[in-house]
Amino acid sequence: MLLCRIAPDACTLSVIINCYCHLSRMGFGLSVFGSFFKLGLQPNVITFNTLIHGFVLNNQVGEASRIFTKMLEGGHCKPNVVTFNTLIKGFCKNGNKSAAVQLLRNMEERGCEPNTVSYSTVIDSLCKETLIDKGLKLFSEMISRGIVADVVTYSSMIHGVCRLGQWREATRLLDQMLSKRVSPDVFTFSVLVDTLCKEGLVLKAKSVVQMMIQRGIQPDAFIYSSLMNGYCMQGEMDKARQIFDLLISKRSVDVHSCSILIDGYCKAQEVDQAKKIVKIMRLMELVSNTITYTSLIDGFCQAGRIQEAQNLFTEMQGCGQLLNAQTYTVMLDGLCNNQQLSMAMELLKEMEANKLELTITVYNVVIEAEELLKEMRSMELVPNTITYTTLIDGFCKAGRIQEAQKLFSEMQSCGQLPDAITYRIMIHGLSHHDLIIEAEKLLREMGGKGALQMAGNIITSSEESNIEEMTSRQ
Repeated sequence: MLLCRIAPDACTLSVIINCYCHLSRMGFGLSVFGSFFKLGLQPNVITFNTLIHGFVLNNQVGEASRIFTKMLEGGHCKPNVVTFNTLIKGFCKNGNKSAAVQLLRNMEERGCEPNTVSYSTVIDSLCKETLIDKGLKLFSEMISRGIVADVVTYSSMIHGVCRLGQWREATRLLDQMLSKRVSPDVFTFSVLVDTLCKEGLVLKAKSVVQMMIQRGIQPDAFIYSSLMNGYCMQGEMDKARQIFDLLISKRSVDVHSCSILIDGYCKAQEVDQAKKIVKIMRLMELVSNTITYTSLIDGFCQAGRIQEAQNLFTEMQGCGQLLNAQTYTVMLDGLCNNQQLSMAMELLKEMEANKLELTITVYNVVIEAEELLKEMRSMELVPNTITYTTLIDGFCKAGRIQEAQKLFSEMQSCGQLPDAITYRIMIHGLSHHDLIIEAEKLLREMGGKGALQMAGNIITSSEESNIEEMTSRQ
């Protein structure tokens, strides 16, 4: 255009800015914005809105706010409701809820009335952060001002209260929604059905699904899977299987729905039925994931079929599936309960080698096997430093410091020398339980044996100063 000496107008430049924004080339968008002033053109509200939306779209909310401020300071162009709503959305997306609420409050001062989108955006952000009270307050304010709540507003509120398990409030909001002639969508129903099922209210969830169908809204795979999960949790496996067969007839079966039914069968101690679902998955060319494998391994372990569980564990490793802490914990529990103690210890070592976090659940699995060390000795298996350290850490985190101290003494009498990590765990456990004299004693012992030097940054200066500070208060 410029080569042909055709001067672009504001509309043309705004279109070009919009293109650059969607291409994530905000630098070029700003250059075109600068061309307005070079060409003697005045950017209008659409131009500013386009640029602000572009920055929000590209997670540059600070830049969007800067453009908004420039717009206000210029005084030539007044922001409209779209401008405010775009920036409110940006603040909410960025997690800056206080700025979003403040901007909502400032709208009227700038001569702009907030609308349904303005309120709904902030309410949705608050509810996602489970700040339900604040969300309800804004919702009441919105209604009192005569601003009509839409399906997004109600769905956000229902989702928020459901996350807190407040299903009664959720059903009240649904009833209010229907009385206001606001039609719920699939998302609204799916959130409510899932919550009711998790609360064990499967009959209520089923009635909500029937309401959906009566209103001409077809439940999706997620809703049917939630209902199936509800039946599984109640041990009603026949009804769960009916839902699964319905999903098959609708060609809506996926790995998620299969995993739910497999887990249900395993918990109901019907592991052979779970195996049949695995066969169906293979026929449908669905690949088992970590959740599927973990449920099956747990099922076989609970049934005492430890060899089949181990085969699945090995198969899982072979096919490249991620073995997470839950998978290891299930396998570890199965080995301990089936007296496969040496294998359990090897699995603990493998977890440490793979740098998996040993959670309190993992430690409790081992601690519950109270005769673990005794049986290892009877099998002429000598617990090593790693075994002792793992158990000591478990006792410390479980708040059983006396058992931890006993093991610490026992390991040395058995010829297993504690290393820097063992000392660090023991000192931290003692300090946490205000046993400062004992912690100081171990710290000196550790330094005397050279373990402190070996530890490097394992025992930090801050930990030492904490012990000194607590000692001075005694």
